[in-house]
Amino acid sequence: MHVLVIGAGEIGFFLAQRLEAERHDVVVIERDPVRAASVAAQIDVQVICGSGVSPAVLREARIDKADLVAAVTEIDEVNLVACLLAKEHGVTTTVVRLQSEELRGEHGQNMLERVGADLVIDPDADTADEILELLHSTGADEIYPMAGGDLTVIGGFIAEGAPLAGRHLAEIAAEYEPSWEFLFGAVTRDGVTSIPRGDQQLLAGDHVRVLVTRGARRNILRLLGAPAKSARKVMILGGGAIGTRVATKLEAEGVDVVMVERDPLRAEELAKRMHKVVVVHGDITNTELLQEENVGGMDAVVAATGEDSANVLACALAAAEGGRFTIAVLHRLALLPLVRRFGVNAALSPRTASANAVLRHVRGGTSDVATFLDSDSEVDEIEIEAGSKADGAVVSELHLPHDILIGAVIRPGTNAEIVRGKTVLHAGEHVVIFARPSDLAAARSFFVR
Repeated sequence: MHVLVIGAGEIGFFLAQRLEAERHDVVVIERDPVRAASVAAQIDVQVICGSGVSPAVLREARIDKADLVAAVTEIDEVNLVACLLAKEHGVTTTVVRLQSEELRGEHGQNMLERVGADLVIDPDADTADEILELLHSTGADEIYPMAGGDLTVIGGFIAEGAPLAGRHLAEIAAEYEPSWEFLFGAVTRDGVTSIPRGDQQLLAGDHVRVLVTRGARRNILRLLGAPAKSARKVMILGGGAIGTRVATKLEAEGVDVVMVERDPLRAEELAKRMHKVVVVHGDITNTELLQEENVGGMDAVVAATGEDSANVLACALAAAEGGRFTIAVLHRLALLPLVRRFGVNAALSPRTASANAVLRHVRGGTSDVATFLDSDSEVDEIEIEAGSKADGAVVSELHLPHDILIGAVIRPGTNAEIVRGKTVLHAGEHVVIFARPSDLAAARSFFVR
């Protein structure tokens, strides 16, 4: 597939990186020469320095051959024009990043139809939704619902003294016979991620990603040593698009919310808009202010400003005051290795939320995708086609490559179930797999004719 990614910010870079890992032919168009050079140095794609709405630049990027154009710059108008030009050149699929609520709303629908946008993404809205998932089950640092909520991918660290610490996966599996409610799909230790098998021993400090059924979310967090509960008192630091969306949703759920916003005019506007949210004007890194607003009495603290260093520092201050569950929004991933040292329980980035939405849309036969900030592993839902290798096969006899793991099967009209070696697969069912982007073509060859 020939792909044009217009805009090499955090969204465009991550998307290009993922698509290149799947061996697609990717061209990145970026106006900023410094940013363009950085992309060219980090990933093996063609990079063109120029405007994504320039006919000459688009010709150089071979837009006439493109199967997908993703316009993900930080300027809505540029993205819309790029989408329009792509459709005029016959591009089948276009993705447009829009941040304006007005353009994404009812009044903007006519414009979106005229430019031919196939998918509209809003990284801030997607990130806010991920934060809400974490607040509903504090204890995990990643929660990705799949299969309409019947399955969930939960990421978290194994705590010292946790029931699962020191145990082998085969031993754990035998204990939960005959019906498994969860399956370990990836284990990260010392920065290296592996797809585990039965001889894998889990150690305290390991970061794991577990596929669980609907009713097993709280149990798996208990086994990891991180009992889950829904946050009922939340402090949100930053009243931008992400923080405001989270606060509005929590307000509707009856959660007690305190929001701290540095800009006095923005704080005043938010106070008028959200009647049940306590809006405080001040600096999120002001320790005395956080103490006055009872940061230590909160169930969770969310730092969602556009300044990564301030978000991490504020979470560190919150953790020092009460050890509450903390979530920081990060845009520069260079800070990711440091966040847990500063008391940050979960770090989210707009790049993964948006990339997941795009990958779901462009991959034929894939219903759900979950990618992660600190790992090249991912989770995909794929439909089994009639006549494929998996149609009618027993899982243990498929002989999948070692780094590809089937986690669950979703049968039409029934609940999803965790896969075992003796599970039989059929056409029309969906499987949820753990794999690396570079292995996806090999994985799909088992399920797609």
